[in-house]
Amino acid sequence: MLEKENLKKNFAFQFLYQIVILIIPMILSPYLTRTLQETSLGIYSYVHSISYYFVVLANLGISRHGQRLIAQNRDDYVKLRKAFWSLFTFHGVFSALVLIIYLGFVLIFVRSDSTVFFIESLFVVSALFDITWLFYGLENFKSVVIRNLIIKVFQCICIFLFVHNPADLSIYTLISSGSILAGQFVMIPQAIKLVKPIQFEKSDIIVHTKPMIVFAIAVIASTLYTTFDMTLLGLMTNKENVAFYNYSNQIISIPNTIIGVIGTVMFPKACRMAAEGNLREQKVYINYSIILTALISMGSIFGLLAVSDLFAIVYYGEAFAICGNIMKALSPIIYIIGMGNIVRTQYMIPNAMDKEYILCIVFNAIINLALSILLIPVLGIYGAVIGTISAECFGFIYQLVLCRKFINIVDIINMSVPFAIIGLIMYGCIEIVDRFYSNSITALVLQVIVGIIAFGVLTVVYIFKYNKNLSELLLNALKSKRKNNI
Repeated sequence: MLEKENLKKNFAFQFLYQIVILIIPMILSPYLTRTLQETSLGIYSYVHSISYYFVVLANLGISRHGQRLIAQNRDDYVKLRKAFWSLFTFHGVFSALVLIIYLGFVLIFVRSDSTVFFIESLFVVSALFDITWLFYGLENFKSVVIRNLIIKVFQCICIFLFVHNPADLSIYTLISSGSILAGQFVMIPQAIKLVKPIQFEKSDIIVHTKPMIVFAIAVIASTLYTTFDMTLLGLMTNKENVAFYNYSNQIISIPNTIIGVIGTVMFPKACRMAAEGNLREQKVYINYSIILTALISMGSIFGLLAVSDLFAIVYYGEAFAICGNIMKALSPIIYIIGMGNIVRTQYMIPNAMDKEYILCIVFNAIINLALSILLIPVLGIYGAVIGTISAECFGFIYQLVLCRKFINIVDIINMSVPFAIIGLIMYGCIEIVDRFYSNSITALVLQVIVGIIAFGVLTVVYIFKYNKNLSELLLNALKSKRKNNI
């Protein structure tokens, strides 16, 4: 029997990993904006957005299907081995075909920056070896975290050593794509040791076709409204705008990534609870997730609204000053994406609402694509922002309508409003500091410290003095984690 990691350790490992992979880009970004500069970074972001479509196609929805399949079969070792190796074979063959298509695309259609496109093929190859879904399905987050942390640190060191000016774009692309490939490949030996190869039938492979295609549609559609914006900006405006949008979105993705830890860790558990018909327990954990998401997202949104202008100049440099306004405009999606992720990963997918999930994502993609095509030529970057926010809003509302019998919108609002008020007060505190200090690194650091203290103190006061139900819920959750290995 495979050892079960408890929920507390999974949160700790996944949170640690996400923090590190956020810190490393935070260290690298100001260096890259000043060395590679906006044009080279725009070229890389544009090329990476295109190669990412092929990676998404190669993965064919394997992340969600694979995690769910492994989570459902983890207690039967024979079924687990057949499930993994049949799915891995299916994925490997398809990924190889996608790689051939990518190389053909570059040879036939690419006329400029072809070297960068060819180097990015390493990123496409990485999809073939991506078996993260196995370890996540087994709730074995430790293995993924340790190996990828080493790769990320090595990547960071190489960039500082070998990337010094805009002419080093190819070197930067090689380091970035090669590190992703290495991070995936190093997991293969442990997977073979953990889930030993077994003979399987052709029917074991064919059975994956339908769920893989269903999830692939969702992932591809999701990509159209999360990544296609950068491609459209590159086609309709200029490469510099791609860099501005990408680096603004990187900051927005920091709280989104932290919030995403909740869904990543809870997804396999939610799948098991749904399979067991334990809807009551599933509801309890969804409430935990809503509270954490509301707390993190509201603090992040109001914090960004207060400091983004100064942050963009101090952090990225004067050439990227426009990123401050873009970050402000994008900030609402932190809350919208976070809450939508709870509905998707902790209820819809675990309860096999695959068709409804797909339909929602497809509608999102259509809305974002249509609005972006219409608005980018007129509003530039802000056309892409409007398209993204509109699509995310629609998706969240639509999901809530579908799940209204289980997830109550009133409960979400009641849990979120107090944190929004606390965030607004924090914003006021930061604005007061801003009036007494000029634009400088010292001013930015002071604003961030004041914001964190204000939000943290007010949150603790609210929870433990004015909301007894919430304080009891959190205390019970902590007690439960200490007693139970899940």
